[in-house]
Amino acid sequence: MTDILSKVQLYLDKVSKDPGEISEKLVEEFGEACKVSLRRQFSEKRRDKFKARMSNIGRPLCQLQMEAKNVKGEGQPYNAKMRNTFGDLIEALSIFVLKSAGVGIEDEQKNVKYKFGESTIEGRYDVKIDKKVWDIKSASPYAFEKKFGASGGFEEVVKEDAFGYVSQGYLYSESEKVPFGGWIVVNKSTGEWVVCETPLVDDHYKTEALSNAQKNFKALKDNVPFKKCYSEIEETFRTKKTGNKTLGMVCGFCPYKVPCWGKKLQLLPQQQSQGKNPKWVWYTEVNNPRKDDAYTKSKS
Repeated sequence: MTDILSKVQLYLDKVSKDPGEISEKLVEEFGEACKVSLRRQFSEKRRDKFKARMSNIGRPLCQLQMEAKNVKGEGQPYNAKMRNTFGDLIEALSIFVLKSAGVGIEDEQKNVKYKFGESTIEGRYDVKIDKKVWDIKSASPYAFEKKFGASGGFEEVVKEDAFGYVSQGYLYSESEKVPFGGWIVVNKSTGEWVVCETPLVDDHYKTEALSNAQKNFKALKDNVPFKKCYSEIEETFRTKKTGNKTLGMVCGFCPYKVPCWGKKLQLLPQQQSQGKNPKWVWYTEVNNPRKDDAYTKSKS
């Protein structure tokens, strides 16, 4: 087990009780990282042409195909720049804290390459600590607890890896010929930290992650026909099947769900709920509508 978390907690506890001098060099490094983020997020134009990178190649293939073909999805919400900048700043602050806490960072923000046969995929990892590559993530309170934290862990990340975090990490580490340590995660709401480590014996996970990345890379290169990665699921309400069908969680968060599923997709109030403010659900098939007129209104 790594002592990254204990060092960070001790440092933050110490400075919260008795602030002292900080390294001006680290302050300058943090400031430069903030400048880079602001320029990238607010002044640089987004790439029009899709490019497969280590940070995206582990995502569902159907999503990558949509993006590669420049299919119009939901687009970026107005707060996307703020959200992305928060992520950058938390990453920069995390590196500042790690160094201030005495965690030995051997390398950081390093550009790397990995070969798939004759082709090359590129990426940039966050930090190398204890001769392992680590990825720094900021997470919502839910993801922090249920995915990376006490109620989650490495296998939970693997189970629902819609963002391709596992392939991303192993591609970084294989490029450097060192193990993948895991994720250093900061709760973006509370500032809490957790270290989500890979298993001590990770050959199975590594092989699967690299294989998945290579298959996606080849499929994009060969322009294979589009096929949905996920099926609709049977809705349950209070543990009972309703007879309706909905999108699963991964599809529900995908920005290309509407062009992917077409006209059969409907955003409706939860059909079995009798509450005044039911949650909204992406339905693909409604055989058992609500008893009131909510369904009829949504169809009109």
